[in-house]
Amino acid sequence: MTNFVPRPAEGLGYPNLVRMFEARVERSAHLPALRHKEGGAWRTLTWRQWWVTARELAAGLRRELGLQRGDTVAILAETRLEWILCDLALAMTGVISVPIYPSLTPEHVAYIVGDAGCVALFVDSPERLAGLARLESSELSSLRDIISFDDPTLAEEPRGLSPVASFRSLIRAGAKVLAEDVTVGSTLDELAGALALDDPFTYVYTSGTTGVPKGVVLTHKNLVYEAWAIKNVVPVDDTDEQLLVLPLAHIFARHMVWGAVEQGAVTAVGEGEAHIESNMREVAPTFVAAVPRMYERAYHGIMRQVVGRNQLTKTAFSVSLEVGRKMSAHRQRGQVPATSLAVRHAVADRMFFSRVRGHFGGRLRFFVCGGARLSKEIAEFFHACGLLILEGYGLTETTGATNVNRPDRFRFGTVGPAMPGCEIRIAEDGEVLVRGHNVMARYHGLPDDTAAVFDEHGWFKTGDIGELVDGFLRITDRKKDLLKTASGKYIAPRVIEGRLEVREGISHAVVFGDGRPRPVLLVTIDEEPMMRLSEREGLGCRTYGDLVVHPRIRQVVQGHVDAVNATLARHEFIKRFDILPEEFTVHNGQLTPTRKVRRKVVAERWGDRIERMYPDDPAAEIRRGARAS
Repeated sequence: MTNFVPRPAEGLGYPNLVRMFEARVERSAHLPALRHKEGGAWRTLTWRQWWVTARELAAGLRRELGLQRGDTVAILAETRLEWILCDLALAMTGVISVPIYPSLTPEHVAYIVGDAGCVALFVDSPERLAGLARLESSELSSLRDIISFDDPTLAEEPRGLSPVASFRSLIRAGAKVLAEDVTVGSTLDELAGALALDDPFTYVYTSGTTGVPKGVVLTHKNLVYEAWAIKNVVPVDDTDEQLLVLPLAHIFARHMVWGAVEQGAVTAVGEGEAHIESNMREVAPTFVAAVPRMYERAYHGIMRQVVGRNQLTKTAFSVSLEVGRKMSAHRQRGQVPATSLAVRHAVADRMFFSRVRGHFGGRLRFFVCGGARLSKEIAEFFHACGLLILEGYGLTETTGATNVNRPDRFRFGTVGPAMPGCEIRIAEDGEVLVRGHNVMARYHGLPDDTAAVFDEHGWFKTGDIGELVDGFLRITDRKKDLLKTASGKYIAPRVIEGRLEVREGISHAVVFGDGRPRPVLLVTIDEEPMMRLSEREGLGCRTYGDLVVHPRIRQVVQGHVDAVNATLARHEFIKRFDILPEEFTVHNGQLTPTRKVRRKVVAERWGDRIERMYPDDPAAEIRRGARAS
C-alpha cells in the first residue's frame, strides 16, 4: 500500500467547471469579479456575490421550474450580466446550456430549440419575446417555460406555453428556499460533486456557413482545459480587467469569461457595439478580446481623424508612424533601439501614439483577436502605436482557441503557436488537424457528421488550409473555398477578399471563379465612409442605392481593386467586379450570426450578376439561358 496520488492530466486540474469556480471563490472571495452598467453607473460583484447569486438562481430553477440534470436550456440574449449568471447557475444544476445568437430569426431560434430539445428558454427583452409570439406553438413544442431578463409583462406571451417567468423572481425564490431548507443546498452540492469531466456543459451551434447549423457538444473537460491553456499563454491576474464586447453565444466570449475565472481577472460587461468607445474610456481595461471588424473600424476612425487635419499634422503623423514601425520591428526582434530612434519615438509617442492609446482607456496591455482573419497591415499599424494585437485561431468544435500569439512571442500575419497540450498537424493536402482536450465530444444527434470530421487517429479535421513556420501557424484559406480556374490554376479567395475589406469604403468582398476562365468579384460598400465622400465631393448621393450606381464610387472601388491586383499573381487578377445593391446582413441570410459571408447563399442570390461578368464564356451563356428558362 502507498499514498501515491497521480497528478491530473495536463490542463485538467478540476473535475468540472463548478469546482473550478468554487476554488476561485475560496482564493478571492471578496475581490471584484464582475462589473456591469446599471442606472448609468458601473456596479461591482465580488467572486462570492457572483457565486451566491448564481446558486440562488440554480435553486430557483430547480424548485420553481423543476429543472433536472441533463435537461437543455437555451439562452437568447445580448451579452449582459444575467447571461453570465445563467452560465454558472445552469452548470450548478447539471443542466446543459444552449446559447442562441439574438440576431437569428424566430424561425432559426425555433430550429435550434427543437433540435436541442430545450425545456426552457431565457430571453432578454420584450421585443425578443414578441418575435417568438408570432410562432406557432408546435414550433416550440419542447419548451415548458420562458424566463425573461426584463419585465415579462411588457410582451405578448408565445402561444401554448406557460406564463413567462421573471428572472429576478427566480433568484428571490431560490434565496428563500435556500434559507428555509438546508437540503436544497445539499442537493446542489451533490450535483456539483457528481459532474464529471466528460459530462456535457453546453451545446454551441455552428453559424451554418455551409448548411444547417450543428450543435457542438462541449464538455466540462473542454472548458476546464481551455481556461488552463489560456492562463499559460496569456497570463493575467486580479489586477487585470477585460471589457467583454463579444456575443456570449460565441464560444470565443465564453472561454474569455471562464479564462478570467481561472486567473482571477475582472470582467466588465460591455453595453453593446454602439457603446464600445465610451465603455473603453470608462472601464480603462487592461485587455480586450474582439473580432477583426472592431479593429478595422478603429483603424479607419483614426485615419479619418488624421485626414481631416491640416497638411503639417498629416505629414507629422506619417513621419511618426514610420518611426513607430521601426520601433515595432526592434521589439519584434527583441532588439534595443538606438538612442536616436528612442528619442524620435518618445516625441512621436507624445504627439500622437499616447492619444491613440487614450482612445482605448490608456491602460491596455494587449488586445486579443479571433473569429476571422486579421489584416497584417492593421496589426502592424496598432503595434506601431504601442498597442499589441494577439491574433489567435480556433473553431467552435475546438472550444475556441487552439493557437494564439503571446505577449512575449508573436508574429504578425500568423495565429501564433499551439496552446500547451494541444497538438497541431498539417495534412498532406494542407488541411490543419487538431488533437487535444479542447476538441468537442461530438455533434449533437449527428453520428455520421461526427465521424466524418475525425480521422482514424483521432485528429479533428478543421477544414482550414494552413502552414507551420517555426511553430507559428498561418491560415491561408478554407479547404472548400479554394478555387480552381478553367486553366487549372488555384486561387485562395479569402486572401484577396481580406486585402480588399481593409480598404475604406468596402464592407464585403466575395471572389468567385471555380471552373471559370478568371476570378470575378462581388462587392458591398461601407455606407458611412462612402456617404462622407459623397458630401465632400458634392456627388449628391442620399441613399445606399445612390452610392452603388454613382460612377465616382465605382471609380473608388476600381482603385482599391487595382491596388490589390498589384500584389497578386497574374492568374489571380480581378478584371471584373460588380457592386451589389444591398449589404450582406444576418437578416437577409447572407451573413452568419458571427458575420461570416454565406458564400453559397450569395452565389445563389446574385448568380445572374456573376454570369454577366463572363460575357465571353460559352459555359456561362448556357447557364444564363438555363436560369432564364
